[in-house]
Amino acid sequence: MNQWSSDFLGPGFEQCAIGEGATAAGTLVRFAGVSGGSPDRPALVYVHGWSDYYFNAELARFVAARGWRFYALDLPEHGRNLRPGGRPGFVPSAAHYLSSIDAALDAVSAEGSGPIALMGHSTGGLAVALEAQRRPGRLAAVVLSSPWLVPHGGRAAGRMLEFALAPRAGGRPERILPLPPRGFFWRAVAREAGGEWDLREDLRPRNAFPVRAGWLHGVLTAQRELADGPPITVPTLLLASTRSDTGLVWREHMRSRDAVLPIAPMRRAAALVCGELDEVLVDGGLHDVLLSAPGVRREAYLRLGVWLDAAFAGRGAGA
Repeated sequence: MNQWSSDFLGPGFEQCAIGEGATAAGTLVRFAGVSGGSPDRPALVYVHGWSDYYFNAELARFVAARGWRFYALDLPEHGRNLRPGGRPGFVPSAAHYLSSIDAALDAVSAEGSGPIALMGHSTGGLAVALEAQRRPGRLAAVVLSSPWLVPHGGRAAGRMLEFALAPRAGGRPERILPLPPRGFFWRAVAREAGGEWDLREDLRPRNAFPVRAGWLHGVLTAQRELADGPPITVPTLLLASTRSDTGLVWREHMRSRDAVLPIAPMRRAAALVCGELDEVLVDGGLHDVLLSAPGVRREAYLRLGVWLDAAFAGRGAGA
C-alpha cells in the first residue's frame, strides 16, 4: 500500500515513494482531487525529461478538469529523489527507466481500473516510447512531448558514439564528459530569466546535470533499440513546436522555439517507430510546449484534449 503525503506543489498534490532501497524507482505525484474519486476513470501519467522534475500544476488541473486521474513520476536521481552525495541525473540504462515507469503504472493500476495514457517529455519521451513498444497492453495511448528519439547528428553518428563510449560506460560509467553547459531551456522557462515558471534550483539546475558516460551510452543504446524494434502499436501523439534552433549562442527567438532538439529529425524518427501516429505541432512552442507562452499553451491543451478524448473513447472509457 502506497503511503501518500503532502507535496510541495500545494493543496491537492500528494507524493509517495515507489520501490525501496536499492530498487527505489522514484517518486510518484498525484493530484488528489481528480475525477471525484472515481477509480474507473482514465488516468494520465507524466514522465519528465533529463535534468528535470515534475512541477507543471497546470497540466494536472487540465487533466482533472476533464474528469481524469493525474499522476507524474519523478525519476531516480532527479527532482524529489535528489539526495546529498547522489549522482544527479544518472540513470544508467533504458532498463532503469522502464523499471521506474513499470512501478509507477503498477501503483496507478492499483488505485483504479480505468485506461491509462502515458506522456513523456524529451528523454522521458524516449523512455515512454520504449515502454509502449515493449509493453503495449498496459496503455490506452501515448503522448510524446518533444521526445529525444534520435541522436544528435543522426543514427549513424549515434552508433559511432555509442561504440566509442562503451569502454567508459562499462568501466567508469559515472565519469563526467567535458561538454559545454547549456542553459537555454532554463532561460526560456524560468521567471527570473524572463519566463513565467517558478523553478526550484535545488531540484533543477540552471544548466543541465553533468553528462556522465554511462548515462549517455544508455540513452544512445535505447535510441538504437527503439529504432530497431517493432512498431509501436498504441495510438501515439507527437506534441512539439513547429520550429527549432539548437545553436550554441542564445538568441531571443529561442523563447518561442525548441532550443534543445531539432524538430525535423524528431518527426522522422517518430513516424518510423509509431504505427499509429498523429501530430500536434504548435507555432511558438518551446522544447516543452506546455511551458510556452499562454496563447501557445491554450492551443496545445485544446488540441491535446481533443486527441486524448478520442483515444480514451476508443478504449471504451468516456471522458
